[in-house]
Amino acid sequence: MGKVRPKKSAPHTDMTAMTDVAFLLLTFFIMTATFKNNEAAEITTPSSVSQIKVPDDKIMIISIDPNGKVFFGVDAMSTRAAMLDNIASAKGLSFTDEERYKFSIQPSFGFPVAQLKSWLALKADQMNKVEQPGIPVDSTGVSELADWVFAARKADHELRLALKGDNASKFPVFKDVLANLQSQNINKFNLITSSEEPPAGFKADAAAPAEEK
Repeated sequence: MGKVRPKKSAPHTDMTAMTDVAFLLLTFFIMTATFKNNEAAEITTPSSVSQIKVPDDKIMIISIDPNGKVFFGVDAMSTRAAMLDNIASAKGLSFTDEERYKFSIQPSFGFPVAQLKSWLALKADQMNKVEQPGIPVDSTGVSELADWVFAARKADHELRLALKGDNASKFPVFKDVLANLQSQNINKFNLITSSEEPPAGFKADAAAPAEEK
């Protein structure tokens, strides 16, 4: 009597466990990811070999674009709203709750104070399309940039300062920005740069510029 051979069938792999793991990993990365905010201007920073990272919080950033326009921003929504209130009080202005909210969700801006209300009156999609003229600065240090720095520090005295200049930024504008900072007794700040591979034998310097994350 011949042997009974079992019927052959194609091999089957249960992918359920792998699918579960893939969805768990995807959920983890989505929930922990930090999304990049829409900045008021595109800045191409110079590179450096610094290993010091820009702080994630308690920071205000002054940016200078290739055309010499100056932009300003702070990291926290509550600080932005309080900063706007301080400017309104100093300039004798008033902003509605809706205007305060719109301002608080802007990571940075570059408008003279007199043009803020007309900008904040626009719809959200229109606000991002408007070309911003930049915050007024001058060589005397008595300009609106100094006012914003004072208003930000009044809103949160623990704020640290970083400068972010484009490769093509002109030195006279940078000099005017420094004059505004010195008028607020600020002589220490970080310079934001792009990361560059350090040469062999390089040792990190605590006073080196900060890298942009």
